[in-house]
Amino acid sequence: NLAPSGGNPSFISALGVSKTPANRIYIGTSNRKLYRLDSANTATHIYRDITSTLFPYTGSTWFGFISCIAVDPTNGDHVIVVFSNYAAYSLFYSADGGITWKKAAGNLEMNKTTGAGDGPSLRWASIIPTSDGTVYLVGTSVGLFATTQLNDTNTVWVQQGANTIGAAVVDMIDYRATDGLVVVATHANGIYSSHITSVGNI
Repeated sequence: NLAPSGGNPSFISALGVSKTPANRIYIGTSNRKLYRLDSANTATHIYRDITSTLFPYTGSTWFGFISCIAVDPTNGDHVIVVFSNYAAYSLFYSADGGITWKKAAGNLEMNKTTGAGDGPSLRWASIIPTSDGTVYLVGTSVGLFATTQLNDTNTVWVQQGANTIGAAVVDMIDYRATDGLVVVATHANGIYSSHITSVGNI
């Protein structure tokens, strides 16, 4: 239970673990707060609030829970944070460990700047380094999407597995770095796998 001063109690809703550097953990909460814990293996760990003012906010109320934190396995400063809300902006990216943030949902939002409208709910994300670039995957309420370039609100996400996964809800993605195996779990449409070792695979 993380109870901010003067605010409502919140609960941990997502964790992201950095491999490089080691012993860094990103902690997402049920009230859209995000924290970074450095030197987590020591009694003198450093705990900081890296919540962005870009994260979903209405009037005087912060809202929305963080459903996933994806950390680049080769660079722990590269992080994607997913909010699974409808009608709120859903995807944010940091290249400096949470010091600064940019929006990254692009064409997955009906309104590319605010997230308002009938855009899908985003559920999960994965950052996959390959031999010739980086692949970003996002699981949504209308299928699996990928891009090789995060370009703020102009990011272009392309549907994957249109004839297999289709428009099924994608709840979770897992990735194995040793051989590029990617496994995608859907709601009511089974589990799918593929290998991504190049940006050309998407």
